[in-house]
Amino acid sequence: MSPQEISDYKRGWMMANYFEFRTHSDRRSSVTDWCKENLFKWRYDIKRFTDIYEDSVRFESDDDLRAFSEWYGVS
Repeated sequence: MSPQEISDYKRGWMMANYFEFRTHSDRRSSVTDWCKENLFKWRYDIKRFTDIYEDSVRFESDDDLRAFSEWYGVS
């Protein structure tokens, strides 16, 4: 997918419905690395500083959210 196609695809599911997980901003690097290694670019979106010391990761599917939350809780 081209960058424009990825952006259009993400906009589609983010406007309709998504699954969100809040993370600590200190873990941003490891969160980003996990998402890049385990998910396609168009299936997640990371928003920085959504609250004090907090980032939000938005997922297209519940399965991706569950896999991420299992990793985040253990790691």
